[in-house]
Amino acid sequence: MSAPKKTLQHLAVFGLALGLLTGLFLVSTDGLNRFLGVGLAFFAGGLAVWRLLADDLHRSVQAHQVKDEKIRRLMARIEELEDQTWELGESDERHASILSTLGDVVVRRDADGVITYVNSAAEDVFGHTHELRPGNALQLPTISRDDPLMPATSSQEAAPVGTGFQDLHILTAQGPRWFSRIDVPVRDTATDRQLVQTVLRDVTERRLIEEELLAARHTAESSNEAKSRFLATVSHEIRTPLNGILGMASLLRDTRLTKEQDAYIDALETSGETLLLLIDEVLDFSKVEAGKLDIHAAPVKVGALAENVVELLAPKAHAKGLEIGAMVDPALPDEITLDATRVRQILFNLIGNGVKFTDDGGVSVTLTGRAQAVSGSVLEIDVRDTGIGFDESEAERLFREFEQVDHGPARKFGGTGLGLAIAQRLARLMGGSITARPGSEGGGHFTVCLPIPETLSGNSDPRLAMLEDKTIVFVSNSRIECPLLCERLARHNAKVSVEAPGSDSLVHALTNADLIVVDNAALADSGGWLASARLAGSEAPAVVLISPAERDRLDHLRSAGYAAYLIRPVRIETLIQIFSGLFGGAIDGLAWDAGARPVESGDAARRAIAPARPLRLLVAEDNDINRLLSEAMLRKLGHIPVMVVDGETAVEEAAGGTFDAILMDLHMPGLDGFEAIRKIREDEAAESRPPVPVLIVTADVMQDARDKAVEVGAAGYLTKPLSVDSISQALESIGRA
Repeated sequence: MSAPKKTLQHLAVFGLALGLLTGLFLVSTDGLNRFLGVGLAFFAGGLAVWRLLADDLHRSVQAHQVKDEKIRRLMARIEELEDQTWELGESDERHASILSTLGDVVVRRDADGVITYVNSAAEDVFGHTHELRPGNALQLPTISRDDPLMPATSSQEAAPVGTGFQDLHILTAQGPRWFSRIDVPVRDTATDRQLVQTVLRDVTERRLIEEELLAARHTAESSNEAKSRFLATVSHEIRTPLNGILGMASLLRDTRLTKEQDAYIDALETSGETLLLLIDEVLDFSKVEAGKLDIHAAPVKVGALAENVVELLAPKAHAKGLEIGAMVDPALPDEITLDATRVRQILFNLIGNGVKFTDDGGVSVTLTGRAQAVSGSVLEIDVRDTGIGFDESEAERLFREFEQVDHGPARKFGGTGLGLAIAQRLARLMGGSITARPGSEGGGHFTVCLPIPETLSGNSDPRLAMLEDKTIVFVSNSRIECPLLCERLARHNAKVSVEAPGSDSLVHALTNADLIVVDNAALADSGGWLASARLAGSEAPAVVLISPAERDRLDHLRSAGYAAYLIRPVRIETLIQIFSGLFGGAIDGLAWDAGARPVESGDAARRAIAPARPLRLLVAEDNDINRLLSEAMLRKLGHIPVMVVDGETAVEEAAGGTFDAILMDLHMPGLDGFEAIRKIREDEAAESRPPVPVLIVTADVMQDARDKAVEVGAAGYLTKPLSVDSISQALESIGRA
């Protein structure tokens, strides 16, 4: 309590006390004293009244002070709200000016579709007489048109909220324009009603660009389709005469020829096969570019696949005096899930390039694996050559289209330069990659990495136990194949070395050897060398390594004391079979015969796969040369061909005769091959005759034709140029039926 207030209270108490005493004094006295008592009583009453008035005045002042404070705070709040209102107004004006500057039309409508607000941009876009005004329904003057990019909804209906962007073609004061429309929910701050705000933005320039891009895409697709049709047509037209060239060359080879004529046929066949390879590369590249190549993974013995490719390319390598060989890591599973066709194609390109660009040394192929952190493994294929090589800076260029190691007008090697580009795209389609780098000793080194679902595991072949701790000596000058064989044998814990003929260490190595492998090409007389080794005290069994061209020396080598032979390039299965047989004691006939592989050709091969009985065959072929060729090939195989020149005649002959099979060309005048097959099937169904197997024989290698062949129920699909072997294999199952 404050001091003034306490003083007033004291005075009031004093006044009351004084009044009480005065009253008592008046009662108890008289005369002048009584008069003084009355005066004192009045004074005490006045003092009390003054105190009460002062107290009321103090309370009134305090109440006014409280009211003044409330008024001050209310005025401050009003001023703050006015500032916020001004800022909001400024923001609205700023946003409105921005929208007006951008040209966006903003329209708000209520739940009934009645417009409640339209910004000033509507007048700029639609003119002074537009219908987008408050109180009217939302009606946009759209132009009916099929939109190839984004079909628009009807202009007479309000688009539902949340539909996102929508392009509308609208008639404006400036003519037809494209607008992007978006509807969003908003709330009216004045009435707290739910409204829909529609924003129209002029996107005419963007639409024009998109339509130009769409037209360009359609043009590109049309051009791509035209290119595909062109390639298919050109391929067919080239393969048709090429079939005659290579087929007739094959028939000519079976006649009496001089050495000069035989050399000419070799050149003819080599040129034809090169042309065929170029056509296939261009077609494969066009398929990859068009995205029409599919990957079909299935379990495959990848080691045998790689060795098959090496065997097929070995004649070219041996003709250039090159070595070629493959080594498969025994830790790899026997079967791996891959697209065998695409992996074979990659290997053909890489190994073929190695042979092509190498003049001395050779090409090596190694297949290994490495585990992945998550699941499965990675198959790594390394292809090394000792050829002309390339710089590190050129590695990426090699995978571009139409690029080669030697480029420019003075280049030595031919080809399209598409092989590596195709191989890289195939590897990527399988989820892998191909890298190139210069070899450590010159040449090139290419690595293919392909993911596989299998995990790495050791080889459990019981024959491999016989190789452990065995000392095997290779007598050879080999730089490629023998070192690869040694590496594989060393992984089975064999003690292996390669010794050059005449080296100082050779005598000691032969003394401790459990097995000797002699390279026939490294010695002038392999038989005489073995006799000398025997006289020097070497008693280990000997295996001779020969090329296919040296088969005529086998009898001499066997009589010289060799226990078995291996043909280059060596298959690891054959090597293990022979070595385990020798270490197991089967040295005589079994081990010697195990080295032989069924590498037959010519009439011997044809007799081996010929059907058990002559087949009566209907052949529909419109090309005169190919018709002559087909008839000659089939007669050589012992069959009876009936030749027709078009589809209509083929249908008539099939209805009136009995045939074991029909060989049908696809592209013929009048009735094509597919329609002819359909009519033949209809006739067979109508007459309840069993369907005759139909083999399609065509120069059309496109996938569409193969798919149609499956649809019409063809029994096989042979592509030109044909060979006697391919026809024999296709007819083999028919002959056995």
